[in-house]
Amino acid sequence: MNRPAPAAASTTTIDGWRSQPLVVLLMAVGCGIMADRFWAWPWMVWAVLAVVGLSVWWLAWWRGRERIAVVVLLLAAASVGAIRHHVYWRIFAEDELGLAAAERSQGICVRAIALTDSRRMPAPPPDVFSSIPPQPRTQATVLVTHVRDGMQWRTASGRARLSITGESTEISAGDRLQIFASFRRPTTARNPGEFDFADFRRSQRELFELHSRWPQCVRVTGRADGYGGWRWLYQVRRFCQDQLARYVRDPQSALAAAVLLGARDELPRERAEDFFLTGTIHLLAISGLHIGILACGLWWLLRLLAVPRRWSLVTAAILVVSYALLTEARPPVTRAAVLVVVFCGARLSGRRGSIYNTLALAALFLLMGNPTVLFQTGPQLSFLAVATIAAFGPWLMVPVTEDPVRQLILQSRPWPWRIMRAFWERVGQLIMVTTLIWLAAMPLLMHRFHLVSPIALLLNPVIWLPMSVALFAGFGVLAFGGFVPPLAMGFGWICHRSLALLEHSVDWAKQAPWSHFWIPPPATWWVLGFYVTLALMVAIPRDLLRHRWRLTAVAVWLAVGCATAFPGGSRDGHLTATFVAVGHGACTIVELPDGRTLMFDAGGMGPSTSVLRAISSTVWSRGITHLDAVIVSHGDLDHYNAIPGLIDRFTIGIIYIPPGMFDQPNAPLQTLQQQLHERQIPIRELRAGDRLAVGENVDIEVWHPVIPDATRSDNADSLVLGIEFGGIRMMLPADIESPGLEELLAEESPGWHIVSAPHHGGNLPQQIAFADWARSNWVIFSGADPERTHLAEAAYNERGARTLHTARDGAVQVQIRTDRFQVSRWQGYWKKVQPRCSTGT
Repeated sequence: MNRPAPAAASTTTIDGWRSQPLVVLLMAVGCGIMADRFWAWPWMVWAVLAVVGLSVWWLAWWRGRERIAVVVLLLAAASVGAIRHHVYWRIFAEDELGLAAAERSQGICVRAIALTDSRRMPAPPPDVFSSIPPQPRTQATVLVTHVRDGMQWRTASGRARLSITGESTEISAGDRLQIFASFRRPTTARNPGEFDFADFRRSQRELFELHSRWPQCVRVTGRADGYGGWRWLYQVRRFCQDQLARYVRDPQSALAAAVLLGARDELPRERAEDFFLTGTIHLLAISGLHIGILACGLWWLLRLLAVPRRWSLVTAAILVVSYALLTEARPPVTRAAVLVVVFCGARLSGRRGSIYNTLALAALFLLMGNPTVLFQTGPQLSFLAVATIAAFGPWLMVPVTEDPVRQLILQSRPWPWRIMRAFWERVGQLIMVTTLIWLAAMPLLMHRFHLVSPIALLLNPVIWLPMSVALFAGFGVLAFGGFVPPLAMGFGWICHRSLALLEHSVDWAKQAPWSHFWIPPPATWWVLGFYVTLALMVAIPRDLLRHRWRLTAVAVWLAVGCATAFPGGSRDGHLTATFVAVGHGACTIVELPDGRTLMFDAGGMGPSTSVLRAISSTVWSRGITHLDAVIVSHGDLDHYNAIPGLIDRFTIGIIYIPPGMFDQPNAPLQTLQQQLHERQIPIRELRAGDRLAVGENVDIEVWHPVIPDATRSDNADSLVLGIEFGGIRMMLPADIESPGLEELLAEESPGWHIVSAPHHGGNLPQQIAFADWARSNWVIFSGADPERTHLAEAAYNERGARTLHTARDGAVQVQIRTDRFQVSRWQGYWKKVQPRCSTGT
């Protein structure tokens, strides 16, 4: 039989802007928010535009000029969105403590009020490549009220994240605290493609951070008035967490708290990482799935108890809103709660609402509360998933229309056969919906996280059933844990088994070949164009644009993205060196004119994961997926501890090391050597006089060590690399120090245009000796604190060199062409430091 066109397929397009007024209003408000973010006009300008717009709108409406009235009204709405963003993002109280914060930590004593309960974060597992031992932490959000100035207390304001090393005493929302802590501004993005923690904190109205090294530095002094509601809410949340810990056995109790209450901070990082890599991280974020299951379960339970329909809808809406508040009302759960409330209201009034208008209402509600959610990935993915279901779900869910004879044949089949047929139809629809959501979200995920997880296509439909059962059982634990313990125990056992099956599925998926892979991010303009194209496909009626043209447009845009995402080996005949900002450590990425890439050192002090993020984001921003060579200067951890992570994210051609580096009885070095052998990455030793074959016009020579000596420090035998291209010379001396430094200085110096400061700029006498020998024009310092090297910088400045420090100036990039070079630093974009320099500069 021929299958007729689905009657409901027309619902996949927006039937005219007049029927979707909130969608148009949302677009106008969003444009206003983006305008204020990028233009930063004074709020009075936006206010004047809003007042003028409303006045012109009223005049045009009174005279019957409807089109002009609508346009001007939308401009006024955009101005209102700009005002809301300006007030939230740019205006703070005069006594805001964050306005006095610096990037370097300072000691401070404050009085504050806890806005949340304390959250205990378990210590990460031991990492042989981290130089700082992992420790548990306790976190809470606080509101500062006073700051101590000498022996006096002065009023102050400011919201901040308090982090306490170790397991602190219990802090409850509404507690008054006295805090001794270090005080600093959140870290900004110092490398291209790196996550900007300062912007993220600012989106929460947090301009500074407080860190206490010992639990005794934080003392509860009383309770604040006016916070009883928040205290009660967090007490209920703590009670729910206690019930899950009591009735859901370990190790699934922490996962249950993350899935049901959004308490992801208490879930070990490595377990959350598995969900991220397999494309199932959305399961750990309270979202529409959780709200939908809760609402459906409540609805059917109330109807089973013979509760009238009207009261069932009201009760379901109230309980969903309460659950949203209990889970801290994050944007995805707020969006889902608004959808449920609107749906219940529409059913009560007997009207049928528009899914697009409802989505726009939820978005406007969020933007008026926090306009910065427009730029956050989580809310973007949440709305994108629902919009995809709204656009394509009705078309997929249309049942097959059979002729009467066929229906009679189907009805004559045994009931088990009919049930299985309906089940497999639903499974097929579920697979199609999850596939469409994955395809729609993929460009955004590639752009923000550099990750593609094909295994999610198989995994998401499979884990839907155990996830739903775990949620139903978990809600049963929360509902009956304090009243009917035997029933709660049964629900807890079901929740434990379901989550165990879920986690085993995720573990299996992570180990599967090609389960995930890392890629450079597509261009921002391409991602925006992709979603504009999808929006136009939904907005344009079917009779105006046929399906084949829609699919052609998407295919062409995908082809453009593939062609531009991987620039390949074209470097326009120049050499680029990027000094990555990794704190106290070193990493230099050298892109050769023929398209090959080598990396000199890859490490830093602290957790290896932090260093890996900084280096990976920089490499991806250059469109690089393969490192032809990685050179490790010596065996200090802060020069190689990111390499184990790099071999998971990039392919590496060869590793170069100084003589005898792996002969040291050093656990991290032995572990690194083993991992390189398992990946079959060749290892070669370099010494003074060796040259790397890197093509014409490029000379890369090893200047040190001449004769390695096992009796002295590995710093003294660091590899020193000299690079020359187009008459421009650059030296990378790593951590060389005496007596190896004297051996280097005994060589005749040709004069260097660019050098990195030896040993991060430490040991002033040796820096002066090296400065006199190198006679450089530019010196790049790679370290964590510019204050510690200001004397060394002054010494280089006195000798005519200009200095840049990665901790102060961000990543530094040097582009070398024949007889000239250009120095830039990362300030959210590559900002040129000065005009192009020639060989004589």
